[in-house]
Amino acid sequence: MPDTDALDPEAEVVAVHQLLATWLGTAAKPDVLERFAATQHDTFSMVTTAGTRISQSELLAGLRRAGNSRPGLDIEISEVEVLLEEGQVTVVRFLERHHFDGKHSDRWTTAVLTAEAAPPRFRWRALHETQTTD
Repeated sequence: MPDTDALDPEAEVVAVHQLLATWLGTAAKPDVLERFAATQHDTFSMVTTAGTRISQSELLAGLRRAGNSRPGLDIEISEVEVLLEEGQVTVVRFLERHHFDGKHSDRWTTAVLTAEAAPPRFRWRALHETQTTD
């Protein structure tokens, strides 16, 4: 995602979540969702805050239906911590704060990213979200 030759996990996390917030929070054109989808590996899966495991195709189908469903959504990323960088694999944990409708919800997220050489970029393999308690 970032336009540099060096892969930066924090910049990747922020950029992908900006795409997601734009898709869900504005009347964005379909290319925003396409750019978000392009960050994911074909084998991508995630565990939601509700504990449900969903595939890449299930996630993207849900997102296609959810465009601009949360007008004004902002996703703030903080406390990014690289847990592992080995070979082409990076594991990163971060705090997501979703601001919507005058409220916020927080979740800890752990993601497994793999690096591709040309062009240098990350592909998301797995994501696990855990809702925090306020």
